[in-house]
Amino acid sequence: MLTPIDIQNKDFDVKFRGYDTDEVDDFFDLVAADYEKLYKENSEMKKKMLEINEQIEKYKMMESTLQNSIVLAQSASEEIRANANEKADNIVKQAQMQAEEIVKQASVEASSAKNEVSALHVEVQQYKAQLKSVCASLNEMIERIG
Repeated sequence: MLTPIDIQNKDFDVKFRGYDTDEVDDFFDLVAADYEKLYKENSEMKKKMLEINEQIEKYKMMESTLQNSIVLAQSASEEIRANANEKADNIVKQAQMQAEEIVKQASVEASSAKNEVSALHVEVQQYKAQLKSVCASLNEMIERIG
């Protein structure tokens, strides 16, 4: 690739009836100045392009890191949800077991109370029978006396 210095330092052989050297030199100076400006702009653009490419790579790495973070967060969220559901299921099972135990205990207590009531009923019947017997004995004694 030509550089601006190459253009400025280029000399041509002078021949009979050639171009006006001053005019050619002025034109080369103009071309060299424009070419130098374009050359510098091109160099700056290449630098900027390298910087932008570096930034793009940096952003791609950040994107990859963010995607990994999102995947980890989703995984953690699913694990937390699964653990919460498992704990909830365990709580429900424990509550059901406790309820069943309470029902069994209440059933045993109710059965015990029924047995006690039956025993008391039998006792009452026995006392009635004894009382009737005592009353009948007293009635007989009154009849004999009277």
